[in-house]
Amino acid sequence: LYKLKYFVIVFILFAGASRVVGQRKSVDNLTYFDDRKIHFGFYLGLNTMDYRITNYNNVLDNPVFVNNPELKAKALNYYKNNEKFAAEVYDIMPGFTVGGVFNYRLTRDIDLRFSPGMSLGNRSLKYFIPIDPTLVSQSRGMDEKTYLSTPSAYVDLPVGIRYKGFRRYNLRPYVYVGAAYRQDLENKRITQSVVHLKSNGGYAEIGLGLDSYLEYFRFTTEFRFSYGLNNLIKHDTATDAPIPYYGFIFKELDSNIFSLIFYFE
Repeated sequence: LYKLKYFVIVFILFAGASRVVGQRKSVDNLTYFDDRKIHFGFYLGLNTMDYRITNYNNVLDNPVFVNNPELKAKALNYYKNNEKFAAEVYDIMPGFTVGGVFNYRLTRDIDLRFSPGMSLGNRSLKYFIPIDPTLVSQSRGMDEKTYLSTPSAYVDLPVGIRYKGFRRYNLRPYVYVGAAYRQDLENKRITQSVVHLKSNGGYAEIGLGLDSYLEYFRFTTEFRFSYGLNNLIKHDTATDAPIPYYGFIFKELDSNIFSLIFYFE
């Protein structure tokens, strides 16, 4: 909730600035811009990544421990015999987003948008039990803070519809609804120390934006929320990689991404 408030405040500030710039002159800029069937642009933005977490009430409820007494014994040793504990996402870490945009005009008020790009970000986990230092030391050169981090480098492939309101002078609000596929290119050497995650997934997206028609280009500020549709958790027990003992507490781990995007078209 705090992350959402943070981005809404920043969005309001930039929207207010866009309003001042857009209304500075009484002349309407780029009056025929929206009549183009196709146009292109690029975008820069900020993001913050989050997880929606569902923990097991008791870590031993995880099916990986069924018929695997050796794994169960090792896990309880690391947990110091704590069967009930929890984890959550800790701290806000801003990330960066960049990409291009292809816009196809469907009707006077509706556009089809394809905006491939890349998003870099990081999420950090906090556990309510001590982390065993011997597990941290298995990954050379790591401290506990790095061990509990899950960095991501997403290739973003979003497509959606913009429904535009009426243009007033040099401003035009809109609502965005769409979907996205994301592939994480991050080297999972760090991520897979504490938890094993799937590297791709689908997202439902909704956004609010404001077009500002300047003298030579259209500048747009958009706040977008991406809701992950896939459970990303993998409970691997193979010994060819660090076993994610502290990841076994997660029953479900879904991704949320909050983005503040600035378009130049």
